[in-house]
Amino acid sequence: MRVAIVGGPGIGKSTLVRQLGDLYHNGSYGEGEKGVWDPRVLEDIEAGLNPVGVTAYFARLYDANYRDAADHDRPGRVIFFEGARITLEAHIAEYPEQFHAELRNVLTVGDLWHPDRVIVLTSSTDTVEKHIRHRNRPFEDAENMVRRFRLIDREFRRLAPASPNTVVINRDGVEFHDRAGLMHIIEAAGLPPFQEVPYEQIDRFREP
Repeated sequence: MRVAIVGGPGIGKSTLVRQLGDLYHNGSYGEGEKGVWDPRVLEDIEAGLNPVGVTAYFARLYDANYRDAADHDRPGRVIFFEGARITLEAHIAEYPEQFHAELRNVLTVGDLWHPDRVIVLTSSTDTVEKHIRHRNRPFEDAENMVRRFRLIDREFRRLAPASPNTVVINRDGVEFHDRAGLMHIIEAAGLPPFQEVPYEQIDRFREP
């Protein structure tokens, strides 16, 4: 089973992908960030430049992840991805209309990904105040990130009803670093149960 986690910048996608991948012991594929991306990508995103190139870059990152996961997917596994076709489409709204036709051509890269579930994380003010303004990343302008988040969050809400296998989850007040928050996401998205690693009170260890 392939599960894509998407949402606006700063909403917690990377954290949730890692946490769920660890919980299910099946692995996960994040999109990366500074240190992983070509440095020019961050500069162009911040300046609103090269929209087709930026979008194609992320399409290729996601495509590489989906292709690699195809070699590891099998019945009983749950593999998590950061990003899906709807991600590329939601970000089109950031750019002037003159680029939209060419940006829609980039969407075709995602036509073969077919995740079994797409979780759209959305938020109102909680993400803006707790996860964007206060993270103080040196390569981000906080207020520009807030503007981008609100724009892209609206796009995800608009696009989600027409996107196959998609569930929208409000992450306000949900903490991805604790069990209750992860269980909330699992239940709301209708994901299969995970195999719990047993914890026991023991005095002498014997190999299973």
